[in-house]
Amino acid sequence: MSVAFSGKSGEVEGDGWNLMATDKCYDYGWRSKRSACLIGAAVVCLGLLLLTVILVANNTSAINQWDTKYENLISELTKGRDNLRDERDQLMIQSSNLTKEMEILQSQYSAVVASRDKLQEELNKLKVNGTGLACRKGWIQFNNKCYFVSAHGVTKNWQNSRKDCQERGADLVIITTKAELDFVKRSYGVTWIGLSRSGDGTWKWVDGTNLVGAGFWQDGEPNNVDGDEDCVEVSRSAAAWNDVPCSRQFSWVCEE
Repeated sequence: MSVAFSGKSGEVEGDGWNLMATDKCYDYGWRSKRSACLIGAAVVCLGLLLLTVILVANNTSAINQWDTKYENLISELTKGRDNLRDERDQLMIQSSNLTKEMEILQSQYSAVVASRDKLQEELNKLKVNGTGLACRKGWIQFNNKCYFVSAHGVTKNWQNSRKDCQERGADLVIITTKAELDFVKRSYGVTWIGLSRSGDGTWKWVDGTNLVGAGFWQDGEPNNVDGDEDCVEVSRSAAAWNDVPCSRQFSWVCEE
């Protein structure tokens, strides 16, 4: 709003209206005119002052509102930042746990792969036959079992014969059927088998089990004639068992 004073007329003008007309000031005389003009000016000043106060108050309120909004925004951003930090920390913990689980699973997977490869290797060694049984090279298959017969001309005592079998991953043969007895005795005139007398006088197989039943002894055997006949051999001619000293030198048969 603009305010102007006219020098000629003695009027105070502002945007198209007169604050105090000259003729009104003269209507009351000189003193009255001066008083009236002063009052008008005072009113104008008060109006301007009031307008200024209103404008300042409005500006102060707007600034305060902006400060409040700004503070609220900062508070929200700070909370959002803190929440993101918490989520980041949780994700880092989860990532670490997942890494450990992955390492365990990788180890288990490697073990499974190794086991699979071993089984595949064994499967590749299997011969195509009715039983699916495969015997190693140099071994003989008979009734779903694999046997190793010592070389011709090579003999050992009972303990060393068993040691040879164990070094091959097997043990001296355990005979449980007549068919198996006939198979073993046809290789050599005399053959060691995996039966011996224990310290308490009982006959035991190399797997630790006791001899069950009458067995396949020759007539009159076992007789322990020499007092140290603690090991058993199979005679081709008799097709039966005989107890003899373990120090004797015979061929042998291993069984897997």
